[in-house]
Amino acid sequence: MLEQYGHGGDLRTAADIFGQPKDGFLDFSSNMNPLGPPEAVRAMMADRWRELAHYPDPAVRELTLKLAARHGVDPACILVGNGAAELIDLTVRALRPGTTGLVRPSFSEYEEAVHKCGGRIVDIPVQADRGFELQLPALQAAAAGCDLLFLGHPNNPTGRLLPADVRQALAEGSLGKGGCESPHTIVDEAFLDFVAEEERFTLARAAAQSRRLIVIRSMTKFYAVPGIRLGYAVAHPERIAELRRLQVPWSVNAPAQWIGAAALDDRDYAQRTLAWLKPAREQLVAGLRGLGLQVYDSEVNFVLFSLRPLGLRIGDLQREMGRRGILIRDASTFPGLDASYGRLAVKRPEDHRRLIAALREALEALLADGQAAGKASAAASSPASARTIAAASAARPGPAGSAGSPPYAATLMLQGTASDVGKSLLTAALCRILLQDGHRVAPFKSQNMSLNSYVTPDGKEIGRAQGMQADACRIAATTDMNPILLKPKKDMVSQVVVHGKPYRDLDARAYRERYLPEAEGVVKEALHRLRQTCDIVVIEGAGSPAEVNLKDRDIVNMRLAGWADAPVLLVADIDRGGVFASLVGTLDILTPEERARVQGFVINKFRGDATLLKPGIDWLEARTGKPVLGVIPYLPDLGLEDEDSASLDRKLAESSGHGAPKGTPDEDGVLDIAVIRHPRLSNFTDIDPLLYEPDVRVRFVTTAAEFGRPDAVIVPGSKNTVDDLLFLRETGLDRQIQMLAAHDGWIVGICAGYQMLGARLLDPDLVESDRPELPGLGLFPTETVFASDKRTVRVEGRTALYAGAGEAGCPVTGYEIHMGRTTFLEPVTPAFRVRPCGFAAAGTVPDSDELTADGAASANGRQWGTYLHGILHNDGFRRAFLNQIRVAKGWEPLPAALRFLERREAAFDRLADHVRMHLDMDRLYEMIQNK
Repeated sequence: MLEQYGHGGDLRTAADIFGQPKDGFLDFSSNMNPLGPPEAVRAMMADRWRELAHYPDPAVRELTLKLAARHGVDPACILVGNGAAELIDLTVRALRPGTTGLVRPSFSEYEEAVHKCGGRIVDIPVQADRGFELQLPALQAAAAGCDLLFLGHPNNPTGRLLPADVRQALAEGSLGKGGCESPHTIVDEAFLDFVAEEERFTLARAAAQSRRLIVIRSMTKFYAVPGIRLGYAVAHPERIAELRRLQVPWSVNAPAQWIGAAALDDRDYAQRTLAWLKPAREQLVAGLRGLGLQVYDSEVNFVLFSLRPLGLRIGDLQREMGRRGILIRDASTFPGLDASYGRLAVKRPEDHRRLIAALREALEALLADGQAAGKASAAASSPASARTIAAASAARPGPAGSAGSPPYAATLMLQGTASDVGKSLLTAALCRILLQDGHRVAPFKSQNMSLNSYVTPDGKEIGRAQGMQADACRIAATTDMNPILLKPKKDMVSQVVVHGKPYRDLDARAYRERYLPEAEGVVKEALHRLRQTCDIVVIEGAGSPAEVNLKDRDIVNMRLAGWADAPVLLVADIDRGGVFASLVGTLDILTPEERARVQGFVINKFRGDATLLKPGIDWLEARTGKPVLGVIPYLPDLGLEDEDSASLDRKLAESSGHGAPKGTPDEDGVLDIAVIRHPRLSNFTDIDPLLYEPDVRVRFVTTAAEFGRPDAVIVPGSKNTVDDLLFLRETGLDRQIQMLAAHDGWIVGICAGYQMLGARLLDPDLVESDRPELPGLGLFPTETVFASDKRTVRVEGRTALYAGAGEAGCPVTGYEIHMGRTTFLEPVTPAFRVRPCGFAAAGTVPDSDELTADGAASANGRQWGTYLHGILHNDGFRRAFLNQIRVAKGWEPLPAALRFLERREAAFDRLADHVRMHLDMDRLYEMIQNK
C-alpha cells in the first residue's frame, strides 16, 4: 500500500515497493500542477538566494499584502502558514469543537485534527448516485448537533464544489434553524485555484466579515511547489489574531514567502493552467470511461473513479500499475469509500495516453486472473463455486444466489459491549447455523490479540478462535480469516503476526502509530478475497466499538463494518451485570451513522427466568428503537476453544462443576494433574482434552505452595520462554519440578515447556530476551537456540512411547509454533517421529523412513517433551499416557472412552441448536439480505 502516511506522491515508498528509482515513476497519485513551478519562481530564487543568511519576516508582510489585495480584504484578515496542514491544525485547536460534522468522504487530516483535540465526528453523508454533491438539508441536519463543520470546497477526493445554496447559507450564516446561530465552519479551498472564475465561488470575502467562518487556502498545489509548504487562512480579524497567538514563531520560512509573492505576480501562469485543465480533464475522463470505469464529474485537477463495474479492487490495480511505473491513488483510504475507488490527477495529454495504455494492460491482466481463478474454483467445488473477479454482471452461483444476485458475499458482524462477552462462540454458532441452512460461510476477524493460536493447513499462524470458527464452517482455515494476530510477549509489547508470519515486535504506541495505517490495507484486501469464496462472511469485532481513544484508527469494529457494509449485532454479557447500561452507553457513544449500522442486540449468558427480563427488554427497545434479536441462555460444559486466558478460570470451574462427579485425587481412581500456569501461558487449549477425561482432575498452579503432590505435571507453552523460566525460579516451582523428576515423577513439557526442561537456552541475537544464555531445568540433555524465524507447520507421525512389545506405535498429529531450534547434547530417545503434512488423512501411520525426531523422552517414559501442540488431542496416545500413570499407581487401566474431536464436532451442533432456539433467525436473515 502506497498511502502509508495518508497521502499520495510518496515516491520513496513506491521505490521501496516496486524497486525503481524515485524519478522513474509517472505519478498520478498526487494532485500537483503538471506545468511545474512558475518561471518567476526560478528567477526569484536565483536573485535572492543570498538573503538566506537573514531571518525571514516574522509577519510575512509582503505576501500578506498581496493576498489581501487578491481577495479584496483587509490584511488583518490574512494569516500565512506553513502549508494548509498547519492551518487546519491551528484552527481546530483554536475552536476546540466537541462535535464536528465531516462530509464522507473527505480529506483525512480534518478528522485527525479533531481527534487530537478530543472531539468526536458526525458523518455528513453524500451519495455516489448523486455525484457526491453535498445537499443543503443534510448539512443543516448536521449543523443542529455540531460545534464545527469542516467542508472541502472543492472536496478531496470527489472534486465537487459546494453547491450554490450551501455557499449562500454559509456566507449568510443561516445554517442554524429556528433563529439558532450557525456553527463555526472551516472551508478548505485548497484546490479552488483550479476552478475557472474562482472568485465567483470563493467564500474568502464572507469569511473576512464573519466570526464563524474560516477559509483555508493552499498555494503549493496550483503553483506546483509542495516542497516549500505554504498556505493561508482568511477570517475575521479577531479570529486571525487568535490563530496568530497559537502559531509557532517564524512558521513560514523566507523562500516560501518569496515564492508565494513571486507566484502571485505571474498572472500568465494562472491563465495557462486554466487553459490546459479543462480539455486535459475531458481527455482523461473519456479514456477512463472507455475502459469501462465509472468516473465521477469533477471541477478540478483530479477525478474519482470506481472499479465496481469490473468487479475489481483498487489495491490490486495500484500494484499492477506500480509494476508498470505509474502511481495511482487508492481512494478506499478515504472514510466512506469502498475498495473499488481510486483517484487520478489530471496531467498532460502524452501522460494520459501512457496511463490509459498501462491501465488497459493492467485491467486485462486482473480480469484474466479473476476468470482463471473462478474456473479453477468451479472445477474444485460443486455445486457451488466462488465468484470470479470478472465483470459486475457475473452472477455468483451457490445456495445464496442465482443469476443476477450480488457478485460478492453478504456480511454480518458481531460487536460487543466489552471483551469476553461471547462474540467468538456466537460467531461460531452462526457459522454452523448458516452452514446447516445450506450456505457457504466463512469467519473473519481483522485483528486478534491472543496467545492461543492455530496453524492453518498451509503452515500459517492465526488466532485460535478463527481456526475454531473455520472448523464450525467445515472449511480449511486461511490467514484471510485473521490477517493480523497480536501475541503479547511482555507488558505493552506484542509480536505482530501478519498473514501467518511474524512481522516484528512492537509496543502499543508503535503499533498504533506506525503499523495501523498499513494494517488497514491488509485487512481490506483479506476481507475482499474471503468474500469471493463464499456466500456469507460472519465478522467478529474486538473489544468494544465505544473505545473512543482508539476509534480514529479502528480496524476491528465500526470502520471495518463500514468497509464491509455489514449490519451489526451488538452483544452484551448479562453475567457481568449492567447489561442495559452497557448497551445504551455503547450506542450513545457511537456516531449517528454507526448507530444506524447497529441492527439489533443480543443478550448473552443469561441465567434464570427470561420472563423477568421482559420489562427491561421492552424499555431497551423503546429507548433505542432497536430490537433484541435474542436472549441466549448460558450454555455450560461446551468444550470449545477459548479466545485467551481471560476465560481460563471459568473453563476450569465448568469442567469440575458439570458432568459426572470425579471424586478427589487418589480417591475413586482420579488422577491429579498439575499444569504450570506461568504468566505468558500460550496455547493452553493443549490441556482441553484432559478436562473431559473422567479419571482426571486438572489443577493450574502458580506457586510452590500450590504444587502439592501431583500424579503428573505439565509445563505448557509460553510466548516468552525466558521470562516464564525466570518465573519458575522466582516462585520455587523449578525446584518442585526437579524434585519430582528426581523421584521418577511424571513430567511433560510442551513447546516452550519442553525448552525449559532442557539443559540450557541460548539467545545470541537477543531475539527472546536480553539474556544471551540461561540454564534450563536439566531434565533433558538438550540445548535450544532462539532465532528470528518461526516454524509453523502441521505434522503427523507416531510414537513408540507406551507401546507394547511388537507394537508399531501410536499414530499422532499436531502442529508446531516456535522460534527456537533444539539439539541434543548427547544421544536421547526421541518422544515422537513426525513429518510435515497439510490435509493429511486422519489415522494414517506414515512410513518410518520418512519421519524425523521430535522431542525427548526418559528411558522409562515418565518424562517427555515435545514441540507438538495438540499432542493430547490424540485419543489413543492420551489414554495410553494416562493408563501408564494409573498402572504405576496400582490402578486398573481404562478403555479410551473420550473421542475428543467427535465431542468437539457435536459441540458445534449443540451450540448451533441452542443459539437457533433463542435467536430470531427470520430477522437475522432479513438483516443479511437487506444489505
